[in-house]
Amino acid sequence: MNAVIDKLNFHELMENSLNSHLVLDNRNVVYANMATIELLSLNSKRDIINQSFDLFLHKDFHSICKERLKRVIEYKESVPLMEQKMIQLDGKIIDVEITATPYSHAEKTLAQVIIKDITEKKEIQNRIMQTEKLSLIGELAAGIVHEIRNPLTSIRGFLQLLKNDFPKNEYADIVLTELKQIENITNELLHLSKPKQTNFRRIDLIPIIQESINLFGTKTLKRNVEIFLEKCSEKIYIQGDKTQLKQVFLNLLKNAIESISDNGKIHINVIKTRDDVRISVRDNGTGIPRRLIDSIGKSFITNKPEGTGLGLMVTYNIIESHNGRILIDSEEGKGTVFTIEIPK
Repeated sequence: MNAVIDKLNFHELMENSLNSHLVLDNRNVVYANMATIELLSLNSKRDIINQSFDLFLHKDFHSICKERLKRVIEYKESVPLMEQKMIQLDGKIIDVEITATPYSHAEKTLAQVIIKDITEKKEIQNRIMQTEKLSLIGELAAGIVHEIRNPLTSIRGFLQLLKNDFPKNEYADIVLTELKQIENITNELLHLSKPKQTNFRRIDLIPIIQESINLFGTKTLKRNVEIFLEKCSEKIYIQGDKTQLKQVFLNLLKNAIESISDNGKIHINVIKTRDDVRISVRDNGTGIPRRLIDSIGKSFITNKPEGTGLGLMVTYNIIESHNGRILIDSEEGKGTVFTIEIPK
């Protein structure tokens, strides 16, 4: 057994490890294996050797990292796994688990740091949490929507009668508008509580988008907003559910129109690639704060004072059910681009 151990090349084992291994002298990186280069999307080891570990660690964890390294180097203790965030060369933030143990070399104590990429694991956890949240919302919605709708119908009916008796009563118009908002929210909740079975078939996207645009004719006229549809000369077919996809375009157009104060433009661009179809909806509205972009599509995340975020949550769920995805690019004060990618 000892003869076998003597022949083991521990440096080679470290280099070929699937996990990232680093050795730190105080806080400077003196060794990094190839898994570290891949983890941080570096060009070579020269990008990290003799650099401060803090350059690759998210600033929120600098203080705790300092304390943990002190335990390793000064007290020669191993520190347990801890979830942290690191920064790749291109600035992308990834989720990792980090542990560290003391490593003696040339009468000096260094820190051997082992890093495991858990970005995918965290994404799966977030999806599970979002699914559970949707399930809870659905259960709550199923129990309250019908209870809301019945008195809502009565209130609207009596208000309409009052408005007919007193046609100049502007307060009735305000109340009716607010009731319409409540009705819209309950409709979205009802969609969550009773999701319709997806009916996939071969459909042409362009007529669906055009029908969605036409439904906003009055609203765009009132807000002085123009919608431009830029498309390929040929028909664009995908496998999808016409009703659900129409709901997607209605939600995106509604959000785009409401983000524009006046004299706005919305450009819808449809292109076909080798693998998918890409539909972008670009507006010159108020834009979305950077802090909210990663949360868009989750329940009750919205940039509108009176919004609920449910419309976009439904939109994201529909596109996911079509095996597609939604990308967002936005800048406050300049506008937003929603790009949908759906397989052909």
